[in-house]
Amino acid sequence: MKKLGATIITMAMMLGGVAYAVTDYSSYSTEELSRIRGTLQSASPEERDAFRKEWQSRMQQLSPEERSRYAGRKMGAGKMGQGRMQRKGFGRGGM
Repeated sequence: MKKLGATIITMAMMLGGVAYAVTDYSSYSTEELSRIRGTLQSASPEERDAFRKEWQSRMQQLSPEERSRYAGRKMGAGKMGQGRMQRKGFGRGGM
C-alpha cells in the first residue's frame, strides 16, 4: 500500500512538472508569435496546444487590417502560405 501511494505521488509530481514546462506565449509579441509559426513540429503536443491557443486568442483581438497582415503567414515554414495551398490541392497539377 505504501508503494502504491508513493508511486501515485511520484506520477502526480511528474505530470505537474510537465504543465510548468510549457512556454507561456502570452508574453510574446504578435510579430514574435508569427515568426514561430510553422516551427513547432518537434515540440510536445502541450507546447503546440499552448501556442495554438495563444495565436487564436491573439488573432481575435486584432483589427481586420492587422489580422490580414498575419493571415496565412508562416514565417518559420520558409515560403509563406505554401503549405496551406498544397493541403487544399492547389499547385498539384490539376483540379
